[in-house]
Amino acid sequence: MRAAFAAAALFLAGGVIPAVGGIAMLFAPAPVMSFAIGYPKALWRMAAAVVLAAGLIALGAGPSAAGAYALTLGLATAIICQMVDRRRPFELIVLYTVAAVLMVGTMTALALAGSPAALADTLRRELTVAMDRGQQFYKTVGMDSAMTPEMRGNIVDVTVRLSPALAALSMAITVLINLGMFWRASGRQQRVGYPLFGDLVRWATPEWLIWVLLVAGFGLFIPVAALSTIALDLFVCVAAVYFCQGLAIMAFYFKVLAMPPLARGLIYFVTIVQPVLAALVCAVGIFDLWIDFRRLKPPSQEARNLGDFL
Repeated sequence: MRAAFAAAALFLAGGVIPAVGGIAMLFAPAPVMSFAIGYPKALWRMAAAVVLAAGLIALGAGPSAAGAYALTLGLATAIICQMVDRRRPFELIVLYTVAAVLMVGTMTALALAGSPAALADTLRRELTVAMDRGQQFYKTVGMDSAMTPEMRGNIVDVTVRLSPALAALSMAITVLINLGMFWRASGRQQRVGYPLFGDLVRWATPEWLIWVLLVAGFGLFIPVAALSTIALDLFVCVAAVYFCQGLAIMAFYFKVLAMPPLARGLIYFVTIVQPVLAALVCAVGIFDLWIDFRRLKPPSQEARNLGDFL
């Protein structure tokens, strides 16, 4: 009951409390994870808590809100608990959870909208209404926005094109946040039974991912709008993965230099909010495949033989 009530309260906070409620909603899987993972019959405990949380949400906000929870954070909670119970690495947990939630969410949205064009129009209309409300709020507090209608329309169009990538990245961040909280709260490996994260400062992407990035980059120039949009979303998602590798390289050298936690946090914050610095970190993550900034790869036999003649 406590786990279900906490999950339902965190989910409902997103629709009740402005701004802060949206952040609190991201932590809805954590109570159920703490209740289920590491205990006997973990999957049954998880299923009971998720169903009970959906029922509480239905009582508080109606069946539509309960359905939204079940198809998003409820489904994510179920996949996370099942994969942790099977001792899968965190990369696969994030990948499978994001893929499942996006697939189910997209199919549901298309079924409700009727067609992809109608879904895009609905999303565009909702974004326009949200931006109008934001401008009215700024006018109320005396901060008149200088955004022209043309600029607002361009922002809405770009956001609609990037909506799949933004949804995927949001769900990936949600999964990582909840996994990280559970990993620390549960005493790391004591309840999980295996190294879920391992040594993150040595984390790296698989080498084949660079081909996905290159294909998506060339796909941006496809003259077909639908295909170029898919390539754009894929490019953004893969670039975000390489950005994480760049952060791991930063963390590696912070550890080597024994930098204080406060300074690390400040540098991480500036890196995330500064687009130019974020792009540079992403580039470092990409070129790490060839430069190997952390010297994680063993020296090749060819290089050793060449050195004998120099």
